[in-house]
Amino acid sequence: MDEGEAGVVQKQIKVMSKSTTSQKTETLIAAGTSAIALAIYLLTLAPTVLFADGGEFQFVTWLPGLAHPTGYPLYTLAGWLFSHTLPFGEAAWRMNLFSAVAAALAVGVVYLPGAQLTARLSPSAPLTARRLSAVGAALIFAFSQTFWSQAVIAEVYGMHALLVALILWATLQIKPAEKPCALTFRRGWLLALFFGLGLTHHRTIILMLPALLLYLWLSGCRKLSLKDGVKLLVIAALPNLLYLTLPLLAANSPYVKLELSQQQTLILYHNTFKGFLQHVSGAVFSAEVQPEAVGLDRLLMSLDFMRRQVGWLGGVLGLVGVFSLRKRPALLALTLGSFSGFLIFNLIYFIGDVYVLFIPCWLILSLWIGLGWLTLARITSQKLSSRNQIRGEGALLLGDATARMQIRLQKLLFVGLSGLLLGFVVVLLVTRYAKVDQSQNTIARDAWQEILLQELPDDAVLLSNDRNEMMPLWYYQYVENRRPDWLGLFPLITPNPEYANIGRALDQAFASQRPVYLIKPMPGLEIKADLQALPPLPRAQLFQASAPNLSPAQTTSLSYGDTLQIIGYDLQQQPELLTVTLYWQVSGDSPAKNYTSYVHLLNADGAGITQSDHLPGGVFYPPTLWSPGETLRDTHQLALPADLPPGEYTLIAGLYFQPEDGSLEKLGEGQTLTQFTISE
Repeated sequence: MDEGEAGVVQKQIKVMSKSTTSQKTETLIAAGTSAIALAIYLLTLAPTVLFADGGEFQFVTWLPGLAHPTGYPLYTLAGWLFSHTLPFGEAAWRMNLFSAVAAALAVGVVYLPGAQLTARLSPSAPLTARRLSAVGAALIFAFSQTFWSQAVIAEVYGMHALLVALILWATLQIKPAEKPCALTFRRGWLLALFFGLGLTHHRTIILMLPALLLYLWLSGCRKLSLKDGVKLLVIAALPNLLYLTLPLLAANSPYVKLELSQQQTLILYHNTFKGFLQHVSGAVFSAEVQPEAVGLDRLLMSLDFMRRQVGWLGGVLGLVGVFSLRKRPALLALTLGSFSGFLIFNLIYFIGDVYVLFIPCWLILSLWIGLGWLTLARITSQKLSSRNQIRGEGALLLGDATARMQIRLQKLLFVGLSGLLLGFVVVLLVTRYAKVDQSQNTIARDAWQEILLQELPDDAVLLSNDRNEMMPLWYYQYVENRRPDWLGLFPLITPNPEYANIGRALDQAFASQRPVYLIKPMPGLEIKADLQALPPLPRAQLFQASAPNLSPAQTTSLSYGDTLQIIGYDLQQQPELLTVTLYWQVSGDSPAKNYTSYVHLLNADGAGITQSDHLPGGVFYPPTLWSPGETLRDTHQLALPADLPPGEYTLIAGLYFQPEDGSLEKLGEGQTLTQFTISE
């Protein structure tokens, strides 16, 4: 080897060594960023069992069992491994910690595409400035309100963000080529793997696919051999085999089949091929996709969600970041395309907790904020350093020294201004901390510990209108084996119409002949049940419920439209109080509106004396939930004036609906219920 060849080899070794050192440094910075996020997450971590999906994931992963659609097999199995490997803490806390760890890893990984984006956007910028901007972007995401709130409870979104960040990082590893080239298996296998894992965890990952393909096209990867294409598809498909574990997990889930009575079996999951497909596809949520219902209100909702994450300043910086990519079409396509895919889906998806599905949008927004801040720092440093430039004869005398000073000053300003982004991180940390802090959240544990200590009958049915409130009971039953004889019941526990709402679920509970208890006050359910309050607990209130007597003392037949009729009433007079109980029967379809019922007391001249108006069934079982053929008991109490003279009086009853505009819509006219005499 001659001296020239030796010199080339030495240069290559130096380049490789420098690249390796740089990669190690980037990894260390990413790890440090994760550590900062994890430290804050641990300070705000929920300490115990939770309501809602958090409570569900705490017992599902422990079994391991079947989670709600789409099953989340990757999360379930990884959570099972984590929770059973960790040797301390209750199972619920371990899964809260699992979310914190996954979210912190996501924050660290976000730094990596952030560093890649800043390097491609401003390759001449000081390395320290680029790294500070990328760290700032990652920590802005870490302390955005929604993501932070999901990082401290047992939820799937920490892992979801981790996979989104890994996909972005793996995509950016495929560097643009000057000429169209082939996407080989070696260049694309990592992206295919992370994309496949993403599909195994949260199916909305598919929304990134158009942006990924457009990035590859604009980066020059316009060829793909059949052999490499098949390999990449196999790599992407293999993780999805985890879905085949769902039937096994279902067989290990005691709650997929619940015996309410010998005649009433609740099937939460049909362990058949059809049931498998429905579960994996999330068919139960398909009705929530409503493109035709999208309006300006949904877009304004999205803007409000963004404000809660990073404020309006963050939104403006994000726009600057998007604008800064205008000359980088591949990077713009990747980030804006992915953001738009998630955003558009969320606009047409009308599920109640859609705000959590915006987390990938806020991840990308955070990257844009980092780019926007870097762009403004570069422009500002150039402006400030140019003002301090030495001009005239001094510049000619100093020559190169002036230029070097000018460059050094600009770099120092650039780095200093870039570092100020960390101040924005501190603002988010301070202002969001109290809103997301779960470290004192023991509400679910405290309430259910009190309930579990009550000496309720064996095989009692505990009923709530909210599935979220029942998850802690299931946790204590399936993890700690406490009161496994009780059955926690709630509406929509199965797709069966007989459990469509609290009234129908209550009917099924009564039909089981088991003791029935409400786990909280639900005013208005007196229309469906006789309720007896148990001694109040510090954090809970139970009510024993029994089927009511629906035989009125006086029968009648008063029809209101084609929907409702009064079939009878009870009348009870006390000093200064008249209690009137109406017995409504649904004679047609369920009422279209939540009508207010009224009872008016008139004297012999037709003048009003007193009245009672209310929503029958209250907010828990209003008229729109009533079932065809159902009879309901609606009690009104009319205060009688102390000086009410004796004589003949008339009771009239009716229904009306009051829209938001304040108008009054009557369902037919008020009709005479009865005439009676009030004596001295």
